[in-house]
Amino acid sequence: MMEIRRSTVLLVISVLLVLSVFSAVPTKAQEEVTYEVSGDTVSVTIGNVDISITAKTAISSISIGGIQVVSAVGFGVFAPGWQWVGGTWYYGDVLESPTVEEISGGIRVRTRARFPPESGQFFEFVGVYTIYDTGMIIANYTVTAYENVDTQGVLFYVQWPISTFKGSSLYIAYGGTISSVNLPEEFKTQTVSSGSYSVAYASTKYGDLVVILLSPPSIGYDLDDARAWGGDVFELKGTIISGSLTKGTTYKMSVVIYPHSKGSEFTNMIVSAFSGLGAAKTTLETLKKSKPRTPGGAKLLSQCEREVELAYKAFGQGDIEGTYAHAKKALELAQTIKYTERRQRIIFFVIIPNIIGLILMLLVVKTTLSKVKSES
Repeated sequence: MMEIRRSTVLLVISVLLVLSVFSAVPTKAQEEVTYEVSGDTVSVTIGNVDISITAKTAISSISIGGIQVVSAVGFGVFAPGWQWVGGTWYYGDVLESPTVEEISGGIRVRTRARFPPESGQFFEFVGVYTIYDTGMIIANYTVTAYENVDTQGVLFYVQWPISTFKGSSLYIAYGGTISSVNLPEEFKTQTVSSGSYSVAYASTKYGDLVVILLSPPSIGYDLDDARAWGGDVFELKGTIISGSLTKGTTYKMSVVIYPHSKGSEFTNMIVSAFSGLGAAKTTLETLKKSKPRTPGGAKLLSQCEREVELAYKAFGQGDIEGTYAHAKKALELAQTIKYTERRQRIIFFVIIPNIIGLILMLLVVKTTLSKVKSES
């Protein structure tokens, strides 16, 4: 238990240090979300950001100021023997026309499609894209085997256009560390990098792109240079399903995609706010297990819990500034709980009992003296 508490304190301190680096929080900027449905495509515009969503269940393009920063976000399928079947950004049978629902602060787009039976890869894909006026996209995917199927792999892809990102760095965050991967100007090797990631982001003179995995919180990846086979993208891809699946097997995935032109500082704030959110949640869970035993500690724990709730609510609405502020406050409260508990435990369990003991002792002495005096 002592080791858990020590680790929690170190986590709180380290994340607070990161958050303090970006203490100058820019004013929240909102743009009107406009959209148009044309056939199997939903075109969405937020300020200078254009997003294209295909009914085959993928984001087929994202541009900032007319410059493409995403070629595709979706799923690619390989039959046994690594036989390429296709990607959801261009292949599949549309089962339902895309729908758009207007919500508070944005819109929600829903798509449903499948790989046709003749593909031999019996997968159905449902995509729900919540797009906020802040520019943040939360993509929730459900992949279902609609028949028994053997698959080499269903891979999750994020395709970064080479023309936009070559010569820049892709930052990969995983397990508390951030690694920088150089995206080469000229083709050098097929696999540029591999490992695991929770967050991937890059900054260019055109704009920035941030990708955050919510569920699962991380996956293994290969970062391939598609020029190896005549392509024009860097492919960040990871296997999420493989092997033999029975009919009805379902897999869910949730991802944040945040394109913007607010500069690298805002990108750093997105990443640090997300890290702070995770740290706040972990810290709160640990504090609940330790159960503060003093009135002051319990009160602060309740306030910390409220700040974590507000941080998640802000994040769910695409409000990075709000997420940042509430996560930081929650971590500061967690830090305060430690000292409050220590101080009040000394008061309640050491000082007050000693005072009571002293009073009782004085009463006993007084009673004894009175008794002796009366007997004499």
